[in-house]
Amino acid sequence: MLKKLLIGTALAAVASSATLAADLPRRAAPPAPVYVAPIFTWSGFYVGLNAGYGFSGDRGVSISGSPLITNGQIAGQAPFSLSPKRDGFIGGAQIGYNVQSGSFVYGVEVDFQGADIKGSANACAIAGGCASVITSATNKLEWLGTLRGRVGVSFDRALIYATGGLALGGVRNSVHLNEFAGAGRQFLARSNSTRAGWTLGAGVEYAISNNWSAKLEYLYYDLGSRSAVGGQFNPVGAEFLTAKFKNNGHIVRAGINYRFGGPAGPVVASY
Repeated sequence: MLKKLLIGTALAAVASSATLAADLPRRAAPPAPVYVAPIFTWSGFYVGLNAGYGFSGDRGVSISGSPLITNGQIAGQAPFSLSPKRDGFIGGAQIGYNVQSGSFVYGVEVDFQGADIKGSANACAIAGGCASVITSATNKLEWLGTLRGRVGVSFDRALIYATGGLALGGVRNSVHLNEFAGAGRQFLARSNSTRAGWTLGAGVEYAISNNWSAKLEYLYYDLGSRSAVGGQFNPVGAEFLTAKFKNNGHIVRAGINYRFGGPAGPVVASY
């Protein structure tokens, strides 16, 4: 009898413990970690390459000179101006630095390009045609470097910007007047120099990956005007020809940049 009583008491105690355990609050499982995608930023250094096309449709060369040259212009033997429409390839490299604050991006860029942007023009005399007097002009841009600021607005991985600053270029200019009839005069006005000026443009850049971006850009450059004088002495007297060259134009180019650093790393947060 006593044995049965002890067994019953033990079973009741076990049942009571199980009931109390079921009534206790359960500890919640920890939440799963939340992955936050990397934040893309344009900030940092970059280097890249570019290539494009340069052109100019301006009236590039104005001609004046001694009274004999002026009389020749009035008679139609020498032109008042020539328009060597320059165009050709330009390409090189760039390095720069960006800072992003919100959607606002600003920075500085330095680039250097070799160029083969050139043009020539000829004019013949009215009387006698090309067998009488030929005037020829050439105008060439051999290289161009710029130091520019960039200011733009980003739309995540797309950046639209304006740019402008200093420009420096190597130009080669010449005008040659060759008189086949009459006194047989020859004039050569030539100027090969490094010119300083300014540039202004705009572009769009898109990040195709965390570190690589591609851009399309337009620049207008103006390296100022340059005058050259060519003269000679003959029985008629001292004569000279003055040629004034415009050194400006447009550039449309594409480029690719490698950006150091890339976006901020992924964030794992728990709540």
